[in-house]
Amino acid sequence: MSTLPFRQVAIVGLGLMGGSLALALRQLRDRPRVTGLSRDPEELRSARRAGALDEGSEDAHSALAGADLVVYATPTRVTLELLREHRDLWLASAVVSDVGSVKRPVLAEAARLGLEPRFVGGHPMAGGHRSGFAAARADLYQGARVWLVAGQGGENALQRVAELWRAVGARPESADAEAHDLLMAWVSHLPQVAASALGIALARAAVAPDTLGPGGRDATRLAASAPELWADILLENGDLLQGPLRGFAAAVQELADEIAGGDRARLEALLARAREWREGT
Repeated sequence: MSTLPFRQVAIVGLGLMGGSLALALRQLRDRPRVTGLSRDPEELRSARRAGALDEGSEDAHSALAGADLVVYATPTRVTLELLREHRDLWLASAVVSDVGSVKRPVLAEAARLGLEPRFVGGHPMAGGHRSGFAAARADLYQGARVWLVAGQGGENALQRVAELWRAVGARPESADAEAHDLLMAWVSHLPQVAASALGIALARAAVAPDTLGPGGRDATRLAASAPELWADILLENGDLLQGPLRGFAAAVQELADEIAGGDRARLEALLARAREWREGT
């Protein structure tokens, strides 16, 4: 029997994030029972072949039965639907969490459903542009910061979820939903927009990807991310993303103005400011 605060963890969605959590939990010496729910039969087969699950199913009743922690590793839009759909299937004492990039919508829905004392919004700062169980790996969360946002009265649930994340090598930190979403607008969502915008510009200029150097490949890596996932994220956090977008557009325009004006000293000062920020000086 596991000494973790949960005896059985049900993971809904077995792509990169959910699959990696399942693999990490299965590697623990004193591990909980891990069950998985997916609507994708191939995803389930892959997870079973990899030994990521004690049991996997396309049926929610089967996958969620007995779980004292349910983690939704699905896009936020899907998570919101499933919270409503599954609310009568969880144990009355089960803690419910997610791994989505935007926290305000899920916390609001949890409150509406009366789940606040046992709902913990989660957001691991880990992942990549590849998706699906094929991209999952057991060490994905090693050393990764995981933001946790508790609903009203959910401090105990937050501590239990934090303990589970520590067990798989992550660094949990608590946050306020709005503060988290604003921070993500700057440090996660804006970089995705910047990489996608660069990809759009290069595509319109008919620049072939294989002509890019190392810097170009690094700068456009996120442009390969799943469009359907990122469309959801950007729209869900669209209100808080407006300020970062304006700030980024202003910085690009400022660089463009100095390049057009030929003022080397001012251009170099802008570039130096960016380098100093990157180097932490």
